[in-house]
Amino acid sequence: MTNVRAIFALVRHDARLQFRYRIYHAYAFVIAFYVVLLIGFRHNLPHWVPALVVFSDPAVLGFFFIGALMLLERAESSRSALALTPVSGADYLRSKAITLTGLALLAVTVLSAFFDTIANWPLLVTGVALTSVHFIGIGVFFARRFRSVTSYLMGSAAFLTPIVAPGFLALNPSMPAWLDIVPAVAQFRLILVASGSATADAAEIVSCLVVAALAAWGGAWLGAETLKTEFGRK
Repeated sequence: MTNVRAIFALVRHDARLQFRYRIYHAYAFVIAFYVVLLIGFRHNLPHWVPALVVFSDPAVLGFFFIGALMLLERAESSRSALALTPVSGADYLRSKAITLTGLALLAVTVLSAFFDTIANWPLLVTGVALTSVHFIGIGVFFARRFRSVTSYLMGSAAFLTPIVAPGFLALNPSMPAWLDIVPAVAQFRLILVASGSATADAAEIVSCLVVAALAAWGGAWLGAETLKTEFGRK
């Protein structure tokens, strides 16, 4: 059973750790770069570009941050110490998902100023949150295969690209509906529809939500199973 008090303690610990590792500083710089880009070229860019920025950055960037955090923790042996406590791998993953997804949602709030309209805020928040959890979970799996932050940031893109690339099919208005079963397509489609950059009927929205939820669950399961090698089956 999840210990809620322990999760809150882990979240506070992770927030302090991410601040110390300058994750927030790096993310603020990235968002500032996108803001400058969108201000400078807003009238020359397709209307769906802000939605693409949200999909490819706040939603997906957790993949890179979780790996960087894990490798920094490994270098300091802090995760090894944590593994000796009653905290489980699932608890560790939940804490990281809460802090990094919260950061993604904060970034979306900033970037939303550059959408022409927000058609559905709850759908946008849900789509970004599910996408973030999915990529954080699979980020844990891939991070275990690298030895340093630099190698992860450079090498993990080779794994991430084929996972994210199909999402661009969602930009095609004549895309066959069955392609919504591809997680990246469903995730990006939700963000496009929620931001007012595309339209979809209720059935398609529900199907995309189901696929995105299953992808988030699958990513979280994969991440938790990966962490059991360190934390054990607590």
